[in-house]
Amino acid sequence: MSCTWTASFSMYGWLAVLVSAGVGCNQEARAQVATDPLGPLYCYQIAVAAQLDLDHAVQLCSAALSDAPGRCYAVALDRFHGLASQKILQLCRAATSLAPVSCYARLDSIGTLTEDQMIAYCTTACSLGPPPAQVASPACLDGAARFTDLSLQSAGELCQASRSAGPVQCYIAGQQLHELADSKVVQLCAESRRCQYTY
Repeated sequence: MSCTWTASFSMYGWLAVLVSAGVGCNQEARAQVATDPLGPLYCYQIAVAAQLDLDHAVQLCSAALSDAPGRCYAVALDRFHGLASQKILQLCRAATSLAPVSCYARLDSIGTLTEDQMIAYCTTACSLGPPPAQVASPACLDGAARFTDLSLQSAGELCQASRSAGPVQCYIAGQQLHELADSKVVQLCAESRRCQYTY
């Protein structure tokens, strides 16, 4: 994904930069988001490989649409040595591409904004996913009952607002991550944690 960065510096200062930088990128990003039921697991593996602790990796990757938040974290960690890992976590949470890293780098090169201003602007406000299901998928709860040893309550947490049996696929694959408790794998794979845009 490439975004055109154009801004005129006038009396409006950094606000003009922010407005012009975001408009084209947001529209382009909406068209390119795809979901992968195993996305949270791939994201988690990338984040842990980048030395993010387990709990923060789960926080970063919960309900991720792909591995993008993990890739964003790893790239930002390598690129922005002066930025604290907590700030990078904030920047990359819900990312659907490397756009937050590109945005931060561009604004950082201008040199007029604080770290907090750049992170607030460049952070994905809401991951772009399909609209929430009106009714949770019965295939998800059925799969959880048949193929996992989850309690009914945990299966309900995993499948709440699910669109398919994808969370069960994610959970089963996540069982191979022996360092994570079942509750953390449920948290990682549940689609109900996704933020949705309303139109």
